Amino acid sequence: MERETSCINSRSIINYMRAHNNGDCLELLRDLDPEIDSLPDPESFLRDPNNWISCAVISKLYKRARLILHDERVAYKIAKYAVEKTDLGFNSLICRVFGSYRSVFKNAQRINAKWNKSKKVELVELNKNSAIIRLHWNPEVNASKDICLYNQGILSFIPLTWGATPLTLIEKCCYFEGAPYCEYHPQWPYKNWFYGILSRFFATRSVLLETIKETEKAREIIEQKYDEVNRLNAELNYKIKQLLAIQDTGKAILSILDLKQLLTLIMNILSNVCEINQAIIMLVNDEKECLQYMHGMGFDGEVPKEIRNYTVALDRLSNIMARVVSTGQSEYIPDIKNSMLKKKNIILKSANPTSAFVVPLITRSKVIGIIATDAVDEDGIPRKTRETLEIFAPQIAIAIENAKLYNRLIEQMEELKRSQALLSRAEKLSFLGNMAARLAHEIKNPMTAIGAFIQMLPQKYDDEEFRTEFYEIAMEETARINNLIAELMDLAKTRELHFELNDVNELIDKMILLTSPHSKSKHIDIVRNYSPDMGQIWLDSEKIKQVILNLLSNAIDFTPDGGRIEFTTKIIMKSGKGEAVQIVIKDNGPGIPQPIIDKVFDPYFTTRHKSSIHNGTGLGLFIVHKNMQDHGGTIEVKSKVDDEGTTFTLTLPNININQCK
Repeated sequence: MERETSCINSRSIINYMRAHNNGDCLELLRDLDPEIDSLPDPESFLRDPNNWISCAVISKLYKRARLILHDERVAYKIAKYAVEKTDLGFNSLICRVFGSYRSVFKNAQRINAKWNKSKKVELVELNKNSAIIRLHWNPEVNASKDICLYNQGILSFIPLTWGATPLTLIEKCCYFEGAPYCEYHPQWPYKNWFYGILSRFFATRSVLLETIKETEKAREIIEQKYDEVNRLNAELNYKIKQLLAIQDTGKAILSILDLKQLLTLIMNILSNVCEINQAIIMLVNDEKECLQYMHGMGFDGEVPKEIRNYTVALDRLSNIMARVVSTGQSEYIPDIKNSMLKKKNIILKSANPTSAFVVPLITRSKVIGIIATDAVDEDGIPRKTRETLEIFAPQIAIAIENAKLYNRLIEQMEELKRSQALLSRAEKLSFLGNMAARLAHEIKNPMTAIGAFIQMLPQKYDDEEFRTEFYEIAMEETARINNLIAELMDLAKTRELHFELNDVNELIDKMILLTSPHSKSKHIDIVRNYSPDMGQIWLDSEKIKQVILNLLSNAIDFTPDGGRIEFTTKIIMKSGKGEAVQIVIKDNGPGIPQPIIDKVFDPYFTTRHKSSIHNGTGLGLFIVHKNMQDHGGTIEVKSKVDDEGTTFTLTLPNININQCK
């Protein structure tokens, strides 16, 4: 709302309506402006000459007065009433000091500027008994014809303040009828100079008495304003303290998840803001359908055992706490001694409160408990304290709910850990059983073959061909058993990871060199597409060597003579996880059929193909997969039959040397 005109003008309208509408101003003052309507006492605001309002509001007041009293010239009459009843305050006194028509018109602009910002007054001509003045209205304000009439009335009747007769005023043109300004032609009876001096002499005492009266009124207004400012400052300081407490509570909710510690902190914050003596928090136990003690403060020493063990059935609605849970509405008992509460109640006997205010703790539209408080003295719990408690109650409810959820989450995580431990134990037992069965099967076949040859050896000892065949088969099967046991021992090892900085490209070169006799015998071309920016990364060299060796040996085994194996290394970005190192091994062998490609990493899955390095035990790719998991990496396989080959893609987190410094 703009400040364009003094409330001394609205006071005149209100006083006139009180006098001429049987004291009723309800219709006059309703829905004037959101800022005024929100005030606890709009009329007091509009009566205070130290306040300012917009021309839109004053125009609305004139219009309503005109409609209520059915009088088109009511604004003019309000001006006359204001002058006669000295509603103009110091404005009237100033005019009396001037004491003549000519002096008033000479100072018209000064008077106007003090009480209005809606117009400027121009004195065009001043004679002995007449004048011409123009009112230049500010086009940005929402003025009206009623304000023009009010000004005509004030100018006409202002001589009454020094005991003279009203002047005659004619409006020659009006801004509100299309003219550029309002032009007034006032006239007054001519008096000689002696009469003027005599009038001023006798008016001095009257002006002095009026000045004292107005000064006294101003002093009372200043005292009232001072008291009001102090009250508003006290309220503001309390609100600031309250907001800071709410902020501290919010921080506590976010940073502390231990329920007891959290409630202690919140209640300490609350006691610094509110005037309370004692407080207890009771929470709903859904299983037992009752309220039970959770936390307390304000007691000498520990909270009494009787209160800590106290419970209230939720259906016991005669109890104020159970009733608050049921209704979700706060209840206040200002004087417990003279109330209907049962004085034998455990809490009343143990805590001996003088008053009680019980507030529901509500979160997600559900009452989860109550907070009950007592006053610091026999005057009861102040209204502002009750309001603060109702503001804090949802915060306390959220804190309790968060802490309970956190504790439940901890319990569930512990339960999950126990379940995972049991599951891991079951998986290990299952794996060991499966491994023992497969191991027995894998060893049984070669041992059966060796046993059969040994049984036949006495009869065919002289048969050189038999001995030669027996020797070759026995050695091959023995090597097969040794290789199987070696891989099983490798798999069963629980060696801790030993990370070190190593160059992936150099590590691959070493494995290519190690397998070169086998690859060269098949005339396989091994192509290297290394990233020059790879550098050293943090890894377990032995485990990654084992990964590369297994995959490279398989690729050589399945790649036809004169085939091609391609190594590619590069740095990639993993979504949300930073950089990663990728190693791609691609061959142009016969490929893996789609029905079995998802099984290649399962233990003991094999095509039973034999090579000079690996004899098809089915554990090689299983160990590769496990080693990649130990590094927090992944392994993926893509393959197509009909000589399009197989591609294994290894992805490792790129923890480089710069990050390790």
